Amino acid sequence: MTVRRRSKRHLAFGLVLGALLTVATLVGIEVMASAFVPSWPARAMVPRLPWEPRTLAEPFRQQPWLADPDNSWGMRDRERSFDKPPDVYRSVFIGDSFVESRFTPKSLPALVQQKLDPEEKHLEAINFGVSATGPREYFYRLRDVAMRLRPDALLVFVYSGNDFLLGGEDFPGPLRLVDASPGGSLLASVMPRTNWLLANRIRLPSLLGSGTQAPPDEAEQLFAIVSGPREQRQQRLVAYVRKWLPPKSSDEEVAEILGRGNGAYLDIAEPAGTVDQEYLLDWMLRILMNWETGAILGPRDEAEIREMAGRGYIPATLSWLTAMNREAQAQGVPILFFAIPVGSVDPDYARFWQSWPLTDTWNRFCTELHRQLVDAAVRERLPLIDLGPDLAGIPGTYRKLDGHWTQRGEDIVADRVARELARLMDPAASRRIRMPE
Repeated sequence: MTVRRRSKRHLAFGLVLGALLTVATLVGIEVMASAFVPSWPARAMVPRLPWEPRTLAEPFRQQPWLADPDNSWGMRDRERSFDKPPDVYRSVFIGDSFVESRFTPKSLPALVQQKLDPEEKHLEAINFGVSATGPREYFYRLRDVAMRLRPDALLVFVYSGNDFLLGGEDFPGPLRLVDASPGGSLLASVMPRTNWLLANRIRLPSLLGSGTQAPPDEAEQLFAIVSGPREQRQQRLVAYVRKWLPPKSSDEEVAEILGRGNGAYLDIAEPAGTVDQEYLLDWMLRILMNWETGAILGPRDEAEIREMAGRGYIPATLSWLTAMNREAQAQGVPILFFAIPVGSVDPDYARFWQSWPLTDTWNRFCTELHRQLVDAAVRERLPLIDLGPDLAGIPGTYRKLDGHWTQRGEDIVADRVARELARLMDPAASRRIRMPE
């Protein structure tokens, strides 16, 4: 009996000691992570701090607005405070790269601010735009950060090109072990800094992915190609694609894809020194090659567009928008959703991509999803505004190689958003701003 009791005591001691060592180790990891992680709320919103225009070659980085530093929250915005200034109407813009607006002199929120209250005395247009995020991240950004600002209005922007969630990813979905959005991570509930480090520096969620990575000097390599001798450009770009981009197609197949439209893909990226300069981007090259070689299977005709559009994208995406709407209603905060169409509404953009039929078909698929989302929002009485009619038929509103708004396109959208925001404002606040025409 004595031996048995002694064994039990040893076992209990070992378990307690193991638990204490585990806790101490985890605490130590979290403390060490603090040295590499931005402070809150930056770590709840953005994966990089500060933002680096790595995808732009050095000559393009001379655009004056690219020298403007991000604020301490990691946003393309001036410094903000959680303390709300008196007599100020506070609006928060939530979205992806269309709201972040790296390619234009002003971000979308800043442009709306300029149109309504350029001296920023009576209105705040706060930028919560983060590239490469979607409705799931928008929800957590709204719930966990934006609401703490005590906003007077929330404006959420949904891009039809890549914001639709797959069927089965409906709200609330399962919590992930590690996630860039702390609100969607199990680990972040106990180790928020470690979660950020794993998700955004070590990138644990994508470690199981496959495919080659871009070279560290991708922007400089691609700039050297487009600014080099015209007779060598295509050959050099084919060599780049063959070396760095999946899938591994033949030289002839890559050359055929890149040479379509009489070489328009390379011609449009020639250095021009204009505000709306087009850039040859590694990630866009990957998308083009994946679509046109069939490495990523997408719709090939109208019948397949209709079939794929019925795979649950709309209910899944709408569920997250509805969740955001509930959060806003629970706090008594007006909210507006804006549906951003793909660039095919721009006739110049549409003509350009006709030379790449599978990519063009994907654009038409996204246009169908856009239409269905707008219709579903009407049925569900969700306050969603379709930006398609504002942009339709106007040339020069979208950049062709990366699909974002040009300065002209952003200005058109900012006019519409300013009008809608002004309608939300209370009469007293409206009298203090410049009402849009």
